Amino acid sequence: MQALITFFIELCLLRRPPQDLPASEVLFAMVLGTDLIVGVLVGMTAGLSWIEGFLQSLVEVVLMLTALYLALKQLRLAQRFVQSGTALLGSGTLLGLIALIPLSLNPTGSETTDLATLGAFLLLGLVIWGIVVTGHILRHSFSITLGQGAAIAIAFEIFAVTLVTSLFGGA
Repeated sequence: MQALITFFIELCLLRRPPQDLPASEVLFAMVLGTDLIVGVLVGMTAGLSWIEGFLQSLVEVVLMLTALYLALKQLRLAQRFVQSGTALLGSGTLLGLIALIPLSLNPTGSETTDLATLGAFLLLGLVIWGIVVTGHILRHSFSITLGQGAAIAIAFEIFAVTLVTSLFGGA
C-alpha cells in the first residue's frame, strides 16, 4: 500500500508516468472505490449531503472513464485504459484528499473571511495543478504533448462542471 501511495504522489509530481502502474483490474476497482469515497468526503466538506456528493462523484467518474475509453478505443489504444484510468482515479483521489484542507477553511461557504479567501486561492491552485497532472497522464496515454493533454483536461473539466451543474442544480 505504501508503494502505491508513493506512486500516486510521484505521479502528481509528474515524476512517474501512468504506464508504470500494473494493468490490474483489481487495482483499478480498488482505486475507483477509493475515489468515490473521497468524492463523497469532498462533497460533504463543500456542504452537500453524502448522497449528493456520491451522485456527483459517480457522474464525474462515469463521464471521465467513458470519455477515456472511447478516445483510447478510437485511436486503437484501448489496452492502455486500465493503467490510464487507474492513474486518473488515483491522482484524483490524492488531490481530492488534499482539497479537503482548503475546503474546510470555509465550512459554511457563506462568509468572506481572510481564511476563506486563502482557502479559495489554495483550491484554485489545486484545480490548476490537477489539470497539469491530468495533462501529464493524457500525454503518456495518447502520446501527445503536455500542453495538448492540459488543453483536453481543461475542456473536459468545463464540460463536466457544466453537466454536473445542470444535473444537480449548481450544488
